[in-house]
Amino acid sequence: MRRPDGPGPLIVGFEGKAVPARLAKWLREGAVNGVILFSRNLEGPRQARDLCRQVRAAVGKGGPSPLIAVDQEGGRVQRLTEPGFTRFPPARSYSTLRAHAERAAEAVAGAIAGELRAVGVDINFAPVLDVDSNPDNPVIGDRALSTDPELAARLGVSFFRGTLSRGVIPVGKHFPGHGATDADSHETLPVVRSARKTLLSRDLLPFRRAIRAGIPALMTAHVLYPALDRAFPATLSRRILGDLLRKQLRFRGVLFSDALEMGAVTSRYGIGEAAVRAVSAGCDVVLVCRGERNQEETVEAIARAWTDDRGFRKSVAASTRRVSRLRGVLSPPGGRPASPRASLRQVGTRKNRELSRLLFDQWESSGRASRDGRSGSIGED
Repeated sequence: MRRPDGPGPLIVGFEGKAVPARLAKWLREGAVNGVILFSRNLEGPRQARDLCRQVRAAVGKGGPSPLIAVDQEGGRVQRLTEPGFTRFPPARSYSTLRAHAERAAEAVAGAIAGELRAVGVDINFAPVLDVDSNPDNPVIGDRALSTDPELAARLGVSFFRGTLSRGVIPVGKHFPGHGATDADSHETLPVVRSARKTLLSRDLLPFRRAIRAGIPALMTAHVLYPALDRAFPATLSRRILGDLLRKQLRFRGVLFSDALEMGAVTSRYGIGEAAVRAVSAGCDVVLVCRGERNQEETVEAIARAWTDDRGFRKSVAASTRRVSRLRGVLSPPGGRPASPRASLRQVGTRKNRELSRLLFDQWESSGRASRDGRSGSIGED
C-alpha cells in the first residue's frame, strides 16, 4: 500500500515523557503530520521544550516540520500546568470584566500562546466557540466564552487574534457547536435536535464571525444534528463540512477532527473507517490521541484508501495544500522559524501571573465559578 505524498492527514498522541520508537518511525516516514501533547507527556517548561525538540528531530533533515499541538484553554482544560506555566481561569471568566472582556480575552490568549511558543508548541486547540445554551451540558459549561452568541463571537475573535499575535495557531472548536448537547461525546454520540434556523442563529454565529475575521483553523464536533444531516455526525458529514462550512460559510482554513477514539465515533464506526470518512467529508487532519492499535489501524486505513480511491487522494491533496499554508502562518517569509530558540523566561512571567490573579479574583468574586463549572478534566485519559 502507498502512503500519501507528504505527511499523512493524522496527528497522534502518545504515552510517556519521550518520543516512542514507533512514533519516531511514523514521523520519519511521513505517516503522521505531528503530535498532540497531554499532561501525561509533560513535567515542566524545560522538559516540554526538550520533548518538542525531540519530536522535530525525529523527522530528520529535509521533511516538513511536524505540527505540535495542545489543548490549553484555561480552567479545566490546560495540559501545561504548574510548576512553571501560568494557570488561567476558564474562558467564561473574561466576561466578568464587562467592558474590558475583549481585551482580557486577547491578553490571556497572548500570554498562553507566548508560553506555548517558548517551549515549541505550534497549535492551541482553543478558543471554544460553542455557545453554552444548555445548563445540563456535561462537558462545555465554563469552557464556553458565554451563553450569549454575540458575546461568545466577540470574545472568540479576540482570543484567536491574541493567539496569532504570538505566533501560535488558534483552532476554534467544536464546529458547528457543542453547547446545546446533554451528553458527553467522549462516551456516546450526542444529538442536538434544534431546528436549522436555531442552529444558524445561535450555535453557528461565533463560527461565522471567526471565519469572517480570518481564523486559520477549526475543529469538528462528534455530534449529530438531524436538521443538518440525519445520517452522520458533523465530523463525518459532507453536508456539514463540505456544503455548510466550505461552500456556504466559505471557510478556507484547516479543519481538524476531534479525537476519533471518542465513544461518539467508536460506538458506531471502526476507527480506520471513521478516519477515511472524516477526510473524505472535509477534515484536513484527523486526531487519534490514544492507543497504538487505534493509530496503527488509522495509518493502515489511510494508506489503503490512498491506494484504492482516487477521490480520497484528491481530498488528501487538497488537505495537504491547506496544511502547507498553515505552516506558512507559523513561519512567514523572513519571520521566525517553526522551532525558535525561545527563552524559557517567557514562561510564568510576573505579568502573566498578575493577569491570572486578576481574573481568578474577579471570577471567584462574581459567584459564577461554582455555578458555571463542571467537575473533572476533559479529554485527558
